Amino acid sequence: MLEKIDEHRLRKTSVFVLKLMLAGLIFRLVIFLDPDTYVLQSYLAELTKQVVNILGLNLERSGITLVGSEKSFIVVRDCLGWKSISVFIALVFASTRNILEQWKIILIGILILSAANLFRVISTVYLSYIGLISFDIIHSFLWRWGLTLTVLAIWYIWLRSLEL
Repeated sequence: MLEKIDEHRLRKTSVFVLKLMLAGLIFRLVIFLDPDTYVLQSYLAELTKQVVNILGLNLERSGITLVGSEKSFIVVRDCLGWKSISVFIALVFASTRNILEQWKIILIGILILSAANLFRVISTVYLSYIGLISFDIIHSFLWRWGLTLTVLAIWYIWLRSLEL
């Protein structure tokens, strides 16, 4: 037996999905426009080099490349964490009527995700360089899912706070 469809809930879900699709189009536009992020990549490479060298490695930076005696790492645009931040902002946008009223959670989310991303890059370089875990496993599996769960957790906690 089919239950009666809750039209209000169906409408809210439809609006959420449409807004998320609109945010996805903006996301695709950014990829299409291919903005120059070299300065940000260089800064992240330098910051990563400084931290991993404090932790005992001896890496040099050449542009956006971290060079060691055994391995090298290139800090590409996706290392900046911009996709996680974009998805978080898209989720907030899709979940609210006025995104400008949510500037605090957006700022908090950006700060948390930026810190998580910095930790991701540093730990990926450090742990793969010392051979504790392979680059592919830490980069392509652990941190891909780790940042996804971080985005969803921040969004979920924020949504729960709205219901209180």
